[in-house]
Amino acid sequence: MEEAVRSFDWQQLLLDLPLGQLGFGGLAGFVAGYAAKKIARLAAVLLGLLFLVLQILAYEGWITVHWQEVQRSADELWLQAQQQGLWDRVWDVVVGNLPFGGAFTAGFFIGFRLG
Repeated sequence: MEEAVRSFDWQQLLLDLPLGQLGFGGLAGFVAGYAAKKIARLAAVLLGLLFLVLQILAYEGWITVHWQEVQRSADELWLQAQQQGLWDRVWDVVVGNLPFGGAFTAGFFIGFRLG
């Protein structure tokens, strides 16, 4: 006896997809990425201006900057962030709700690129 070939139900597949999560995740990621790039640009400009002002003040002899201490402090912060496993935590959050996280990540990179 011959078995009937079962057809694939595309409509049911589309109904089963978490489109709401994908759409909201992508939109939220885009907005967050766009804002992150704008904030990063502003922070870079402010940091550059701060460095320039410090250099001018140090050159004029009004202040003394101990750059070795600045470097030591920055190294300590960097090591603390690495020991806490920041990227592991971020990865856990992203894969915790995969459809939303995947769409958010894609949207974030697109928004960051266009921002």
